[in-house]
Amino acid sequence: MTPTLSPELKQAQQLAGTAQVFAVIALVIIVTSIAFDGGVPIGVALFDDTLDWREKVSRVGLLLVALLPALLFFEAVNRLRLALQHYDKGEFFSTDASMRVAQAGDFAIEGMVAVILVVPNLTMWITHGGGFDMQLESTTIGMLAFACFVAAVGRILTAATQLKAENDAFV
Repeated sequence: MTPTLSPELKQAQQLAGTAQVFAVIALVIIVTSIAFDGGVPIGVALFDDTLDWREKVSRVGLLLVALLPALLFFEAVNRLRLALQHYDKGEFFSTDASMRVAQAGDFAIEGMVAVILVVPNLTMWITHGGGFDMQLESTTIGMLAFACFVAAVGRILTAATQLKAENDAFV
């Protein structure tokens, strides 16, 4: 027997379904962007007869480094999409969904660390043989803080769903 949902929960369920569609659209856009920003230039670099093998490796390495944040953000959006699937089914107290929210936050944090530290430093090491650089601006600090909050909320939701399961088992 399926419990009857309140109007607010029905609205939340519909919102989750709509958000899930937008998440899929975002994933398609990210994949397309990765393919054009990375795939085409990597193919050109690999098949350019005027470049020696060291230059080819350097160019491909730089492109792969630059794509790292997009790959991590892709997985962050994908984890949120998976959580939204649970909410769309009315599974608002799903441990699985809340864990996926936390994982999305973790992938977003890793993506932001890649934007702030990994990409600038690996780029310097590949192009100049060393050095230190950091991409630290107000927007990157804000996005990093947001990612940390998403990860924290996911962990709070996970603890809440576990507490609810314990209470349900007790009753």
